[in-house]
Amino acid sequence: MAILRYERLFTFTILVFKCFIFIPDICYGAISEVHSFQSSLLNERSRSEVLFPSILRKKRSPDEGFRTESEKKDSSCLLQQVNFRDTINSLKNGVRLEETHVFVNETKFNLALAWASGDNLGILLVLTTDSKGFTHESTLWRSTDHGRSWKNWSHAVDNNVFRMNDGLQRNPLNPSKVYLVSYEPFLYVTENGGETWKKSELEKPLDGSPFEVVVDEQLEFHPEMEDYVAVITNSRQLYVTYNNFKTKAESIQQSVHAVKWGSVKAKTEKCLYVTTGEFAHPLFSIGPEILDLQRYDSRSNTWKTILKRVAVFDVQDKFIYASIYKSENPKTAEDDKLMMISSDGGDTWGEAQLPTLTGDRFYSVLDMSEGLIFMHVDNPGDTGHGTLYTSSSDGIVYSESLRNHLFPNYNSIHDFYKVESIRGVYMASQMNEVDKSIHTVITFNRGAEWLNVSRPDGVECKNAEKDGCYLQIHNAYSVHRGVNARPPASSKSANGIILVHGHVASNLQTTPPDVFLSTDGGYHFKKVLTGPHAYEIADSGGLLVAVPISQDVVDIIKFSTDEGNCWHVYKFTNDSIKFTGLLTEPGGKSMTVGIWGYTSDTKKWTVNVIDFNNVVKDECKEDDYEQWVPHSGLKTQKGHEGCLLGQKETYRKLKADSWCRNGYARPAAYSNERCTCIEDDYECDFGFYRPDGSTKCIRQPEIKAEEIDVCKNQHLERLVSVGYRLIPGDVCNPNGGFQPKAEEDDLNKLCGLGDKSVIMSDIAAPKTYTGSYKLVIGSIIAVIVLLVAVVGAVFAYKLVLLRRHKVVYRYSALNTTDERDNDYENALVSHDTLYRESSDDEVEQENQSPQRNGKGPVKEKPDIRSFHDDSDDDMLG
Repeated sequence: MAILRYERLFTFTILVFKCFIFIPDICYGAISEVHSFQSSLLNERSRSEVLFPSILRKKRSPDEGFRTESEKKDSSCLLQQVNFRDTINSLKNGVRLEETHVFVNETKFNLALAWASGDNLGILLVLTTDSKGFTHESTLWRSTDHGRSWKNWSHAVDNNVFRMNDGLQRNPLNPSKVYLVSYEPFLYVTENGGETWKKSELEKPLDGSPFEVVVDEQLEFHPEMEDYVAVITNSRQLYVTYNNFKTKAESIQQSVHAVKWGSVKAKTEKCLYVTTGEFAHPLFSIGPEILDLQRYDSRSNTWKTILKRVAVFDVQDKFIYASIYKSENPKTAEDDKLMMISSDGGDTWGEAQLPTLTGDRFYSVLDMSEGLIFMHVDNPGDTGHGTLYTSSSDGIVYSESLRNHLFPNYNSIHDFYKVESIRGVYMASQMNEVDKSIHTVITFNRGAEWLNVSRPDGVECKNAEKDGCYLQIHNAYSVHRGVNARPPASSKSANGIILVHGHVASNLQTTPPDVFLSTDGGYHFKKVLTGPHAYEIADSGGLLVAVPISQDVVDIIKFSTDEGNCWHVYKFTNDSIKFTGLLTEPGGKSMTVGIWGYTSDTKKWTVNVIDFNNVVKDECKEDDYEQWVPHSGLKTQKGHEGCLLGQKETYRKLKADSWCRNGYARPAAYSNERCTCIEDDYECDFGFYRPDGSTKCIRQPEIKAEEIDVCKNQHLERLVSVGYRLIPGDVCNPNGGFQPKAEEDDLNKLCGLGDKSVIMSDIAAPKTYTGSYKLVIGSIIAVIVLLVAVVGAVFAYKLVLLRRHKVVYRYSALNTTDERDNDYENALVSHDTLYRESSDDEVEQENQSPQRNGKGPVKEKPDIRSFHDDSDDDMLG
């Protein structure tokens, strides 16, 4: 089915992980990257049960205890180890780095956690819920010291019961604003991190129904105005508040399917966009749900229908996207659709120049945070991969960016990843058309060019060198398929730092991955840890922490203060802790981390909190920093090193041999300068492309003259086509730089008329002719008129056909050629794959992927096996 799928940005609220079997080992789920976990909490474990490891009782020799690979190879790491050892030995009276907490007498089934503060205040809220028959129970817990201690806070919300799913929600614009959603027509709101709460009731529904209305799904928060919240209830009533529920939210519409807020850029911040229409009965409905897209303006209190035949829609930044049925009367949900885009709040709409969305093609907006849109469009035939496009600044015209982009069928899981620590860098997974293997590609210029990820020095290749050896990076799809890995990690506060799981090979492997680190935004990686680890970025990149996850029972944490060169190990418990997650405050600035888990024997939830301010005590001084220019490794013209999209940025970063902390409030020193324009600042306009190895945009030979609108309209004139357009968001200075030269295209020739076209200025003065000569001339004119009439009729008929069969698949290539894609494919050869099509039994047996935390079946596999994706079963197994 053709569907429009949008990825929600993850908040730092820990969502409820559903469990249906009441077996402790199964019900204790992992804290994944969306921080989801659950538990049957038992009695409190006394902290005196924790045994102090030997590191507290005596100094270690360099070869004693836990030592990472970096300590064995780099002598400078031993100097840091002395600092760490002195810190440990300075602790007195049995004091430890970690502080351990076990929840008191807590046996409820579900647990959701949310950070309720920023600025290193360390406020957390936990909501535990459980159902017993037809009744529910809830307990609210609050911590103000990063989870070291907790208080039962249910009295602040009148001991009410809250939803098991989405009962605890946090405002993405202000972490201090948190919401508790009940099973009744009210919710509780706090604006000070849970210290005090206010109960807010929903008004009676518009339709006068005697039944109570309750919040039925996640609250819809405005992307820019933190007090604007929309609510959809179980009866599909739409409620809205513009003051964060200080007064009752009012009901403004019925039969609402979906709701989105407007944007400040489009001057529609006080507008709501909703799809409305009858809800199809799952058993008796005929045909798809055909919805109206409506806009509500709170300033005028008016509704206006702005689009018909809508399947789904979304609002991002200044753009509104809507998938509409091409037919006035679609028969099924799989009927062809078009994508319409508006950038003026819905007053006018344009058709996106992308392939027609047939029933087996979906499309997904993946990112638009940098002034242009990344959109995936699936290939025909449910292939599980397609083409990644980037848009012009108006969101209408799209350019091909990456072919064979992985996007598995019927799932929102994909490997497209925006690197937060550097501008313009994205990673994705690409499929090989021949053997369906998967490999990682990276772009440093927002999709204009995709490359293999460079091979780290000194790392062995997993398969033959002749196949091509690059760093292959695991992401969400690998985790979904059972690979013991974590998605990439980056933070806006940690300039250039990227942590990934991967291995060096020609394509993605299923063997246990290692941890690699880049400090320059992905241009170069180095191996920093052997085997899979959970990892977090802290202290604005000045602190990296990791916990090994090769086994689900852990007792040590590793940390680095010098961008992964030296790693040190601390044993935080002597108990057998089933590890479920490593958490630190959102934003990556805090020095405090929490290690969550539960004891193997008693099944009690525990959290070990470590404040690394007690380890790295010195604040960094000015001479601890050095200047760093992102994108210095980008291939460009001499004198433009570090220039991307017209500007060159300079940051202040810690030196590699640091043993100091940035501090939570450290401002990031930053400056930028405007670069002069070069050809790299332009992309090819519609109908033009760059041949391989050339920077000049030339006309695409496959673009036919009849596809040019002026020709279709039979309006023949001289068209001035530059062939270039400035990349969206590029701010380069054209003065003294590259300026595209206009090239005139004679449409008389392009439209096939050649020199036979009639140009009025070339007609000479009439002459006088008599007699038979006039008769001959008259006969010739009659024949010409007849021929012109016939040709005109044929041309008009073809014109009608052409307009009926409008070409939707229009795009210009940014920097793509067949040769470039073949370079990727030629680096891959036949290989032994994990998933094959030899038999259904084999697929069923081998789809039993290994599970994390020791749950689920584990099947032994050869050392080197690759992903293979040529069926729906394989995609989702």
